[in-house]
Amino acid sequence: MLTISSLTIEDKEGFDGFYAIYSLSFPLSEQKPKEALLAMLHSSHYTIFVAHEETQCIGFCILFHPLHLSFYLLEYMATHSAIRGKGIGSTLLTQSIQNLYQMHGKKPLLIEIDSPEVDAEDAEIRAKRELFYRKIGCLKLDPFDYILGLKSTQTPPPMELLVYHPSLKAVSKVELKTWLEGIYTLVYDCEKEDERIAQMLLHVKPIINLI
Repeated sequence: MLTISSLTIEDKEGFDGFYAIYSLSFPLSEQKPKEALLAMLHSSHYTIFVAHEETQCIGFCILFHPLHLSFYLLEYMATHSAIRGKGIGSTLLTQSIQNLYQMHGKKPLLIEIDSPEVDAEDAEIRAKRELFYRKIGCLKLDPFDYILGLKSTQTPPPMELLVYHPSLKAVSKVELKTWLEGIYTLVYDCEKEDERIAQMLLHVKPIINLI
C-alpha cells in the first residue's frame, strides 16, 4: 500500500531511507550535504514528503514554502530506480502539492528543469521529464529563458521554469521578478540585484502567458 506523508524530525529511520534514494539520484555537483538536508528538515521553510510502500521509502520530494513569499518551489524529487515509470512519482508530487495547499494555501509551484529544446546527449530524458510535469498540469512561461542561480564560473545549462497552479494562465513581469529574486536570494544565496535576474527579464513582456 502506497502512503505519502511529511518526514518528521524524530523519524531518523525515515530520514536514512530518504537519504539513501537522494544520494543515488543526483550528480554529486547537484547534491547538498547531509547537514543541509537535516537543516531543511528542521526549517519551517521546507517540507520533505516521502512515499512508502509498506515500510520501505520509495520516493520523496522537497518543497520550499516560506510563508512570506508568493510562490512555492520544488527543490528535489526522486523515486527509487526500481519503481520508476509506474506512476508513483506523479502520485507523490500531486498528493504532496495538495497536502501543502491544505497547510499553507494555494500558490504557484515553480519547477526548474533542463530545457528539452537543446541538442544534448540526454535530450530524450529531458523531454520525458518535461512531459512528466506537463501530465500533472504544469505549464511553461512563454517565452522565457531561465538561468539557474548557481555560484559557479561554468556556463549553466539551458533551463526552463515550469509553473503548477490550478487556475493560473498568465503572470506579470513584476510578479515574475519577485519570484526570481526570492529563488536567487533564499535558495541560491545570491544578491537580490544579481545581474542574471535583469538579463532574464530584459526582453520579457509586461504579461507572460503560461502554455
